[in-house]
Amino acid sequence: MIQRADLYIVPLTFKHPIVTAHAVLTTRRTVILRLETNDGVVGYGEGVAFETPWYTAETVRSVIDTSALIVQLLKGMTLSAASFGNHVSSIIGHPMAKAMWESALWEIEAARANMSLKQYVQAGDAVACGRTIGIGLLSQTLNSIESALASGFERIKLKASPHELLPALSEIRSVFPKAPLMIDLNGSGSEQPLEWFEALDSYRLLMIEQPYPSEHWVASADLQTRLETPICLDESISSTQDVTTMNRLQAGRIVNIKPARVGGLNAALAIRDSGTPYWVGGMYESSIGRYHTLLFASLSGSAYPADMAGTSAYFETDLLDTPLEVENGQLLLPDQVAPDWMTIEQLSEQTTRLL
Repeated sequence: MIQRADLYIVPLTFKHPIVTAHAVLTTRRTVILRLETNDGVVGYGEGVAFETPWYTAETVRSVIDTSALIVQLLKGMTLSAASFGNHVSSIIGHPMAKAMWESALWEIEAARANMSLKQYVQAGDAVACGRTIGIGLLSQTLNSIESALASGFERIKLKASPHELLPALSEIRSVFPKAPLMIDLNGSGSEQPLEWFEALDSYRLLMIEQPYPSEHWVASADLQTRLETPICLDESISSTQDVTTMNRLQAGRIVNIKPARVGGLNAALAIRDSGTPYWVGGMYESSIGRYHTLLFASLSGSAYPADMAGTSAYFETDLLDTPLEVENGQLLLPDQVAPDWMTIEQLSEQTTRLL
């Protein structure tokens, strides 16, 4: 039974601005949940929604508000990670908030079993990683790709607004004719003509990620029939049912599984077990949420390297007591990690006790 629940709103400063099709991010506010049971066992999770609804409808504010509802539903109940989804099923949507709570419950179950979370979920020791690069000044982009390939990264994801992509891809392919490239449109391709997409086929991309907004299923299905390049859906996938819809409509051939975006580890495992080709993505989360995601990514089944990086890649200060390091394109998973609560409390701009 949960006797205490606290939320910490923690701003993290990026070492370098993160460029997407919709935003340039310099600071990332994230939500950290600390749960404590009546017998003193502690678990933690991260709510990885952004401040504004440019990625999905969830936001930092909605994670806080939904958590207040979750507390009311869970009062006096004996919980498990497996039963949590049923207890909060009356809350429609909000998978990122739910995933944060489920992650904390997984931590509690592992601690009660006298195991690390890594042992408890039978995770591996390393995850093959790709590298995400925002297209900016072309010379810098080419240098970043060269550095990533030399460091052993097995997939390069390029992010930029659509009007920048085709000329940049032409130059990039001329320099790196065999590099494993993909692009991520973050749903920004609605205004592009079919010919623009068909031109992408000539660049031999691994996939085109989320060409249209998340709800544009029919448009995505129509586009996939015209392209040789596979479409990968990301923002469109917030549940196992969405994967069924994608497959039924043939709106894509690959899924980017982000456990936080689909509601937690249980839902991510169900999608993995569906047999749909997938890989595992990140949310520019702190190392707390990233470690949980990496544990899932280390399990067998992924068709492509994960879209993750070590703790030195993103933020000036991160929130685990143990760094996550990349060696030769492999992100190593420590056996035991814990939140750096001193840093969390120092950085937190708001702390809310829910229970």
